[in-house]
Amino acid sequence: MQKAIDNAVQMAEAAASNGKAYCISHVNVGSDTAAIREAVVKVMEKKGMAIMVFSKDETVNKAFVCAGVPEKDGNYKQLNVTEWLKKVLDPIGGKGGGGKGGLAQGQASDLSHMATAMDVAESFAAMKLN
Repeated sequence: MQKAIDNAVQMAEAAASNGKAYCISHVNVGSDTAAIREAVVKVMEKKGMAIMVFSKDETVNKAFVCAGVPEKDGNYKQLNVTEWLKKVLDPIGGKGGGGKGGLAQGQASDLSHMATAMDVAESFAAMKLN
C-alpha cells in the first residue's frame, strides 16, 4: 500500500511542478483496490489536486481505476468525478460509479487499451480544468 501511495504522491508532485491541477498515475499493486483508493485519498489530502490512479492485474485480466476530485475546492467544480471515471472506463470496457467524498472507482476487462484510457483521463481533466 505504501508503494502505491509513494508512487502517486511523486506523480502528483511532478504534475504540480508542471503547473497541472490534476495527476494521472499508474501503480503496480494488482487488484489491491484498498491501496489504489488510499493513494488517491492521500494525494487529495496532501496535494489538494484531482487524481486518477490505474492498476492492472494480469492474472485476472482486469484494470482497476480510482479517481478523486477535491469537493471543497471551487476550482474543481467543472470536473465531475463520476463523469471523468466513466469517460476513462469506456475505451477499456469498464464500469464503475461514484462514491462519497469526491471519489469514484471502477474496473475494466480490456487491458489492451490501458494507454488510451490514461490519455483520455489526461485530456478530459485538461479540458475541464483549463
